[in-house]
Amino acid sequence: MRFYALLVFSFLTLAVNAQLTQFLILRKHVGFGYKTSESPREVKALIIHSTFNASFPNTQQPDTFSVEGVLKQFEQYGVAAHYLIGRDGQVYELVEPNNVAYHAGKSQLPDGTTAVNSCSIGIEIMCTYTVGPNEAQYASLRKLIDQLDTHYKFKYILGHFDIAPGRKTDPWHFKDTGFFRK
Repeated sequence: MRFYALLVFSFLTLAVNAQLTQFLILRKHVGFGYKTSESPREVKALIIHSTFNASFPNTQQPDTFSVEGVLKQFEQYGVAAHYLIGRDGQVYELVEPNNVAYHAGKSQLPDGTTAVNSCSIGIEIMCTYTVGPNEAQYASLRKLIDQLDTHYKFKYILGHFDIAPGRKTDPWHFKDTGFFRK
């Protein structure tokens, strides 16, 4: 009996450790869509966006959720976010958090701040106008927000539509399961 209890305990410990180590952020730094910040930034907001590969590099078999396709679009427009969450839940760091990523565009925080790029972190979630984020993406988003919030203590966690009403509608089909802080 003692052997089986030890065996069950070992499996549970392995499962918990696997969950803790499963959250890996892959660095896939881009050379566009941001400016370097030499000194630490005062970050007070996290902005959640949606994106997909609208260019369809291969029209025979379009890949709406191609990370490389999204990055090509970002480069074309000279924009980037700090993080991108793929459909499998994989988190990519595109721009180091201390740098200013061009993700917010013309926008304003609830307290009237208009230089939103300079005081925020941007996260893009791969989904479309009709297909929202999946559970793997929500789980990764939660872990990423928790990790970043520990460091930055965000005053706001908002959707792109919150800071650019009438201009932006993302994140699309996003179910707010306690993510936003206004």
